[in-house]
Amino acid sequence: MRPETRLTPPSPDPQTVIEGAPESARNTMSVTQIAAPLPAPAQFPVFVAAATCGFAGVWMSVPLAAVILTEAGVSPALVGLYAASVWVAALLTAPASPWLASWVGGALRLHQLAGLTSAVALLGLATNPPLALWFVFGGLLGIASCLTWTTADAIAGAMAPPGREGRFLGIYQTFISAAIGGGPAVLWLSGVQSGAFAASAGLMMLGVALTLLLREVPGAVPRRMRLSFVRLRPVALMMAAPAGAAMLCGALEGTAGAVFPVQGLALGLAAGAAATIVVATGFGNMLAQYPVGMLADRFGTHRALLGCAVVVALGSLLWPWLAPGWGIWPVLAVWGGAAGAIYTLGMVRAVQRFAGPARALGMAGLNTAYLLGGALGAPLGGLLLEAVPGWGLPVAVATVALGGGLALSVAALRRGA
Repeated sequence: MRPETRLTPPSPDPQTVIEGAPESARNTMSVTQIAAPLPAPAQFPVFVAAATCGFAGVWMSVPLAAVILTEAGVSPALVGLYAASVWVAALLTAPASPWLASWVGGALRLHQLAGLTSAVALLGLATNPPLALWFVFGGLLGIASCLTWTTADAIAGAMAPPGREGRFLGIYQTFISAAIGGGPAVLWLSGVQSGAFAASAGLMMLGVALTLLLREVPGAVPRRMRLSFVRLRPVALMMAAPAGAAMLCGALEGTAGAVFPVQGLALGLAAGAAATIVVATGFGNMLAQYPVGMLADRFGTHRALLGCAVVVALGSLLWPWLAPGWGIWPVLAVWGGAAGAIYTLGMVRAVQRFAGPARALGMAGLNTAYLLGGALGAPLGGLLLEAVPGWGLPVAVATVALGGGLALSVAALRRGA
């Protein structure tokens, strides 16, 4: 099979899309060549540990909020609407992250400020506020957690040494997936109660503390950007397959995090078990990163995307049928691995299609598409669960996965997507 070639955008030159990047970003200098408080080999592991804490804190709060609101008598549609408020706030924030990072003094500084803000929002939720304030704190959490995520991706990309980007980002994504699945596992220790939000805030603070051992990474974000429709058009065309994959993954994971626990309660799962559905899906996500990547290298990204979509569709139909028995957990793990790998395949496609400064813009588009998918998936999932009880949600998720996977597979075959 012909190996995938990396393409750069046609004229205009991608260098003109993002202007003013630091000279160190245009060169091939890695973070290990920069003086820092920690020895060079420790820089990347410490940052991965910090990002893992941040992601664990945020994702621990997702099923926790769904279960607490449901047990308080809030309807599934409102639970989905709350989750959507978090996703929409994040979605509106993502495109501004490069400018905000430049304004505050760098990606690492913005990452730290965002982590502190997330902790404040989580502590607000820990007070079990009135429903209206849930939406206020949820919106603040969406903004701050989005900035934590986008800066983490940018920093990890800048830390990856030339020629080994895939390996470094694979390690990064594996730990992030572990955080997404492992964060909710803390609920087994803290219990499913409002005070557990304080534990989420503690994880965020631990992540911020670890970043104090690091310094800014050159090239994480450009200093200034000059954008126009003409300059962005070729980049947008090349984002079709990567952004589509990210959006599909966001819709699937948004539904899983916010609505699957509610569905689990309706199927007879205990509150603790329903809240930790995300543990199973996240565990599968963590294990799937390298295997799916190797399949994509061997058989092509388009085949891997379609295969993941088929697995998601089958899992969506199987786990409600098996609930509340033990058989749901391996099915949910496989489901989570296939769904999460769709985003990873989008990243692979973006790396294959973009080079140089344009890659930062491509990754920002990937983040935004994921958030858009999550903002749509969570409320629609809640409405479906309320309007069509039983098999309405599983059938809808399976249909979206199959249709989206087929479309992405075709798009990934196109040379320009």
